[in-house]
Amino acid sequence: MGGIRLLTRDVERRINRVIMIVTFFAVVLGVVFFSGFREGTLPAVIVLFVVRMHLQGFSVRISERTDLSLGTAAVLPTIYLTGITPAMLTSVLLGIYDGVRHKKRWQRAMYNSAQFAISSLVGGLILEFSTSRPGVSGFPLLVSFVAATTAYIFTNNALVCYVVALGRGIPWWIQIKEVLGRSVFSYFCSAFLGIMFTFFVIGYGFWGLIAFSAFLVTISGLLKSAAEVSAERARRQEVEEELVIDDMTGAYNFRYLNRWLSEPSHERVALLFMDIDDFAAFNNSYGHAEGDQVLKNVVEAIQQIIRAEDRVVRYGGDEFVVFLKNMDVVGARRVAERIRERLASLEDPCWKEPITVSLGIAASPQHATDKRQLLLFADQAMYQAKQACKNTIRVWNAVNDIA
Repeated sequence: MGGIRLLTRDVERRINRVIMIVTFFAVVLGVVFFSGFREGTLPAVIVLFVVRMHLQGFSVRISERTDLSLGTAAVLPTIYLTGITPAMLTSVLLGIYDGVRHKKRWQRAMYNSAQFAISSLVGGLILEFSTSRPGVSGFPLLVSFVAATTAYIFTNNALVCYVVALGRGIPWWIQIKEVLGRSVFSYFCSAFLGIMFTFFVIGYGFWGLIAFSAFLVTISGLLKSAAEVSAERARRQEVEEELVIDDMTGAYNFRYLNRWLSEPSHERVALLFMDIDDFAAFNNSYGHAEGDQVLKNVVEAIQQIIRAEDRVVRYGGDEFVVFLKNMDVVGARRVAERIRERLASLEDPCWKEPITVSLGIAASPQHATDKRQLLLFADQAMYQAKQACKNTIRVWNAVNDIA
């Protein structure tokens, strides 16, 4: 039910009506299918409830579009070992606990309790029906566990997605498709652990229950620690990215260039050293604000031409260096020509002259394997272009021949 904001009164009334109906049905179904507590299962009920409390709401981000949660890993053993009624009652308590812990509105906590209880009932009924024949074991029992777990997961998500879809004003099936697509890996892992948990308890009894519960608690702690380390690494990477980005143009800055130069690796790369022709005169004619806009436009134009793995670096003032990875002189010259033509076609009502640039090219390993020497050669080639006629391209050569 997360993500619902600024609801209209009509939508809010519809959601509250759904909450009351689902809660009412949960109570009625709990009474109709009341089966009492199985003898000797109270210790198991307590242990499993504590485990579910610990795992409830536990979720770690393992990729940009995938979360991993162990919240349902203890559901199947609860249903199988204790029966439907204890599973529904512990689900209600779990919803209340979750609401208090996260300070949720009472309607939301009530709905969570109801959806957990109904999902436990559906899973329990399927499990009871599929294992009603005496002596069910082995593969048929595994199929029963899979069916019951799948029913629990689908029912729980269906109830949640229905309310969320009302709040978002979208069809229910679109919402559930989004949720299942994002969390299918999480559900698979949690269901697998729940089935293993149940078989482990069948084989080793109460002490098996204790051992596997400790295992789940340990695994959740390790996953949480790993997620925190990953999040911290991502934050540091973001900070580092901010430090090497030029604030005005969005290109990489001189700090990034220095870091690249200090790396000892030798790579196949072509460098374009580019200088905007007569930029000082442009600033004098149109002002520095328009000059800054030109620099931004230049970077945007270059980024539209180069590949995702390439980089454009603001060397300083109106000079830029473009890294073209795994490219030779011939490919680099084609890219340089496209950049020159694109910049010359830029237009603005405030400018009377086109934007022209002089570009120098040097490539590794053809011209040099040392990065600093390669940058120097590209710079010298750019000055060859300046001395020639500007608005042109030159490839570095030792005798200053025109390439």
